[in-house]
Amino acid sequence: MSLRWPFLLLLLSVPALAQDGVAVRVRCPEKCTVVLDGKHGRRVMDSTWEFDGIAPGTRRVETTGMLGRPLASGFADIPDVAEAEVFIASNKRIVVERGSTSPPGTPAWAEGKGARPREKVGAGEKSVAIVRCPEDCTVLLDGRRGLGRDGRTWEFKDVEPGRRRVEANAALLNRRLFVGYVDMPAGARATFYGDSKGNLRLTEDRSLEAAGQARSGGESHLNVRCQKPCTVSLDGARRGASNATSVVIRDVEAGAHDLEVVFTVGKSRRRTALDVSAGSELFITASEGDGFQVTNTKPLARAP
Repeated sequence: MSLRWPFLLLLLSVPALAQDGVAVRVRCPEKCTVVLDGKHGRRVMDSTWEFDGIAPGTRRVETTGMLGRPLASGFADIPDVAEAEVFIASNKRIVVERGSTSPPGTPAWAEGKGARPREKVGAGEKSVAIVRCPEDCTVLLDGRRGLGRDGRTWEFKDVEPGRRRVEANAALLNRRLFVGYVDMPAGARATFYGDSKGNLRLTEDRSLEAAGQARSGGESHLNVRCQKPCTVSLDGARRGASNATSVVIRDVEAGAHDLEVVFTVGKSRRRTALDVSAGSELFITASEGDGFQVTNTKPLARAP
């Protein structure tokens, strides 16, 4: 009997040891190194670190910036969830955000209970995701490659709604540009933009029906003329050559868009929101003093 009990105790302890714990992601406002409760994690990008198997509860967070400079240190209350985000704010405050997935060990019948409202669309129809980069790139969504619309834009069809992982690497030297998770709505055509600082955000969200109606009316062209050499960006993606005075942007979908120019001399920046009608051609002038002026709008001529 004395030999059986230690073996039985070992079997009973296995499920407790097999718990995966919480997947914690720590983001800094600048390039950093992070230690969570004395544990070294995995660098995702210069300002983001991931830690697997963290036990819920109060955990110590220590971050250092460039050249080992102390950045922030303190305690984070890690909730009992599958994933949690920890943000180091610019004022060195440590902020914890609960993950959108259920706690480890949640039974199937309880999945979704208590979820945030935006998660209730998870059982809906599939969607289309558009991901744009600040430079030429390759994008993976949940590990799969999409259709390259141009060097900086990738399209993914038949995307399941819910939490999806997006990662992008630059075409030049295969540098990591950004990696993160997005909440994909159901039955939507959603556009995401990853900026030069590694932030990934939703810039447009339309139902597939509305997007289809807009496309049926025809895509539009923008003719942008700068009074001085400039670089033009649409929805965060550079269009045309830098240091140009005239840029033509073709095949622009109808709807709201962000147009921005940065003048070469002085680096002054001008930005405006455009509401583009389907099948139209817009002529836009940009100047440092007056910003943007739409000088003419006409129906886009179609080839016979």
